[in-house]
Amino acid sequence: MTSLPANRAKTLKEAYQACDVNPLTGENRARYYVDLSAVGNTEAIEGVSTDLDIHEPGEFDTILFTGHRGCGKTTELKHIQSQCENEYRVIYREFDWEQDVNEAEYTDLYLLLINKVADDLTELRLKFDPKLLESFESWFKDVTEETEGTVQSSLSLSQQRVDVSAMFVDRHQLLDLVKARGGHVRQLMQVSRSACRTASSRKHSKILAEDVTYALKQQQLEFEKSTPESEYSTKLPEVGIDKEITKDERGQNLLFNLSVLKYNGNSRWNYVNPLVKQSYAF
Repeated sequence: MTSLPANRAKTLKEAYQACDVNPLTGENRARYYVDLSAVGNTEAIEGVSTDLDIHEPGEFDTILFTGHRGCGKTTELKHIQSQCENEYRVIYREFDWEQDVNEAEYTDLYLLLINKVADDLTELRLKFDPKLLESFESWFKDVTEETEGTVQSSLSLSQQRVDVSAMFVDRHQLLDLVKARGGHVRQLMQVSRSACRTASSRKHSKILAEDVTYALKQQQLEFEKSTPESEYSTKLPEVGIDKEITKDERGQNLLFNLSVLKYNGNSRWNYVNPLVKQSYAF
């Protein structure tokens, strides 16, 4: 039997501090970490080290490490980090500490990651591979220009109809409406009207953030009513990954009720409606 540490909590205050729900880091990891391999399947965790060992330098891999909230993912990742640091340069990043992941776009995560990699390279007195850096900059420029162009065109639709400064407390409320519309004109007008109605019912002289939130939530609930629950775990995730919709009846129904939107650029592609993405089911 593993011997217990001598400095365990002996008062209510100490026990309260010791039962901190945050992931184990630093001294606390060394002090409180318990190896549960005797009662649980740790093969997946051990497999991470195996995957790293069998790859040659320069080869890339992606490992999805999942589990419900509070099950110990971060603690185990920290444990894996400590095991790997003797052989690898480990770059550890917790995105949810820097940005609300529910509001983040995938481009935000790339920026945070590339920034951390740049910091580490500077610390090591190294530089990015020029071709790799050029490729990333070119890709990000294309994505940013496409996104900004969509947002600006949507803003012009609203500004053509209403005096933004007279109707909104500040420009951010309009931007929230625009970003949630997914480039769909009718949806923008629907949520704008709903926000106006909500503000008026609440006796607000202008549209507040809470009015926009309520309007978007109501539209989101409408999508949940019109979209079969099973699609949230089947078709919709497929569209989110592949950026295309099948031409069968299920796919066409999702296009018809606007759960999935269609875009034209250098090529034709599909994506999940931003309001549907906010649904818990998705």
